[in-house]
Amino acid sequence: MSETEQDYENTKYVCPKCKGEAKIRTGYDTAIVCPQCGDSRIVLSFSTNGDMETVVEGTGEYYEIEPTVRQALDALEKAKASDKTGIDKQLEIFTATNNLATEYNNTGREVKAENLANDVLITIRSMFERGEVQAEVYCDQVSMCAAFASARGDYDGAQKVYDSALIDLYDCKDVNVASLKVKRGLLWSKKDADSAETHLLDAIELIKDIDSSEFPDPYMRAIAYDTLRGIYNKKAEPEKMEEYLSKAIDERKDLLSKNPDTPAYKVAELVDSMGYYAELLSKGGDDNLAEMILDEAKELAEKADCKEGVAYAVMNRAGYLQSKRKDLPEDFLDQMNFVTEALEAAPGKDKRLKETLSQAYMFKSMQRDPEDYENLLSDIGRAYDLLLELAYQGDVNEMFLMSTARSYLVLLNMKHPEKAKKVRQELGEIGISQKNLDESSRSSIGNSGKKTRVNLNKTPEKPLPGRRLKKQIKKKSE
Repeated sequence: MSETEQDYENTKYVCPKCKGEAKIRTGYDTAIVCPQCGDSRIVLSFSTNGDMETVVEGTGEYYEIEPTVRQALDALEKAKASDKTGIDKQLEIFTATNNLATEYNNTGREVKAENLANDVLITIRSMFERGEVQAEVYCDQVSMCAAFASARGDYDGAQKVYDSALIDLYDCKDVNVASLKVKRGLLWSKKDADSAETHLLDAIELIKDIDSSEFPDPYMRAIAYDTLRGIYNKKAEPEKMEEYLSKAIDERKDLLSKNPDTPAYKVAELVDSMGYYAELLSKGGDDNLAEMILDEAKELAEKADCKEGVAYAVMNRAGYLQSKRKDLPEDFLDQMNFVTEALEAAPGKDKRLKETLSQAYMFKSMQRDPEDYENLLSDIGRAYDLLLELAYQGDVNEMFLMSTARSYLVLLNMKHPEKAKKVRQELGEIGISQKNLDESSRSSIGNSGKKTRVNLNKTPEKPLPGRRLKKQIKKKSE
């Protein structure tokens, strides 16, 4: 019996007809089995808000079958029937309602979840205005509601949730309010940069004398610095941008030194920031300091025993050497083997990791003997697969994808024409033709030095290099 089946088996169900004790049957269909009334089939239906819900066949009555949601519903009923009174009881009900919203969200009822959380927010806001709850309670609920809005892509709606609350909390000098301001700042856009900047600077001022261990998130100050760096970069204020980049790095280094169990992704974020700083310094002509920072980043990752962080440090150094047209080290292929192994083993693969990993595979291919067909094909094929995944998510650097795809197709055409046909079909589904590839990029396979000539005076029809592909719906394999 699987873990999921055990969850259903251990959950108490009641007959929708007589309300007596019953069992659930799953398999080719789902039914509530009652010794008195027999089977009541449970089917999926759309609720008025668009969410899917389970109902009793014939009556259309809502009937929850998910064990975690049933537990949350029971907990809410217990909270309502609790002997507690006043604010304590209300807070217990809020907690149970939010837990229920979380379980609805986890089981695909996002709208139902968001509506529940928003209902709680309305009540908490009124209680805060009457002085019946603390700012922390209000801030936590605002964060939850804004997160729900952001999750469905309604960033303007999330901003409004934050902005409305921050008006109420204007005179409240509290670390939780500072946290809310940072979260609001993270949702900045070009048209909203000034407002986000104000919120972030206010947050930094509020927490300037507070130790990071007291923050809701120890990295709150680092996140504020990083976000300001992005804002000043967009506003073309390089001195401020570099100032806050440096502050973010120092804050992350301090947090790493205090916590030997720093998560790998946090170490990687520090290494990444230091790589970006080194790139800026190098562009400004300060290669000595740039190289010192690159070396320090690798040392910090090694000291933290973080292979993922070391991999990013190695890639930052490789990018630096490439930009300076410096000779690559003799063990460069071994370095790229380490990078690909480390990043392939990472538990979660976000956009940044996939891009870095695909680049590492392309670096590997450039070190191969041009006669090493199978390894060349494997390296470039893996890079292509990673970038195609990002294309389907609607967030890939199209020039990089096309350059990789073109190299992959050259190899496939040699020995695997059917696979090449499939790749061209995949690219065609997202708007990239062979003609686009020929017109938009030059390609080099391995270290053979062979180039494909392109008419650089001719404007590519589509796509444009560097443009981000729109989100695609990945077709299921036949």
